[in-house]
Amino acid sequence: MHDRFHQYSHNVAQYVRHATGKEKSAIRKELTDHMEDHAQALLDGGFPEDHACRAAVESMGDPETVGKALNKEYPLRWLLLSWLIWLVVLAMALVLVLALYHGLQGAAGSLEARYAPREDHPSFSIPEAELVPLDLTETLPNGDVVHFYAAAVEDQEKYPDRGYVGHLYAVTYNRNPLRDPLYYDALLDLSASTPKEEMLINSEFSFQGKATYFHWVIYFVHPTEPVTVQYDRHGTSFTLEIPLPWEEVSGS
Repeated sequence: MHDRFHQYSHNVAQYVRHATGKEKSAIRKELTDHMEDHAQALLDGGFPEDHACRAAVESMGDPETVGKALNKEYPLRWLLLSWLIWLVVLAMALVLVLALYHGLQGAAGSLEARYAPREDHPSFSIPEAELVPLDLTETLPNGDVVHFYAAAVEDQEKYPDRGYVGHLYAVTYNRNPLRDPLYYDALLDLSASTPKEEMLINSEFSFQGKATYFHWVIYFVHPTEPVTVQYDRHGTSFTLEIPLPWEEVSGS
């Protein structure tokens, strides 16, 4: 009994082209249930099963006519709207996955910056002098951390008439490894006892995930002097005295 009803319902649904798959399933179920109820009433009245099934199907009418009539109740715009909704959902899911991937990928760079900045050191121009480790940090109100992790001094043999060249290396990251740091080197003022007119500071930076690395080259600094780093923005200020490794060039 059910095979005949299912076949009829399937034939009708083929003509309901503007319905979604879920709507077609509902149509097939409703038609099948209706024919089963009709056949059962005939069986209860004493009709043979084959007669009851055939009569229930015939009472429904031509499947093509019924299907085309039902199709008018499902305008094409609703099908297109359902497709559009699915595309929007898929696009949002893709954006979420990409954002999560980018966030996790960037978080690795943030964690490396706080625990091993010299190992994740970008390809800055490296001085001939040896890099000496530093461990000086400041935390800003938004959670950004400025960490000076290495320094170097090149001796005056290279610049006999001008003095020494200092190098400072720093990295910024946020305490939340999923956030990008907002502060950058232009917000930091570097100075030394060398007169400003005799000093030139060049800088370079590199993004490594959710961390930003900086390298300052300071021309020309006097022996034994530190470099002063000052920050005074957005109601927050700090001053750091960065010792340069003069012992590397003085031999003491």
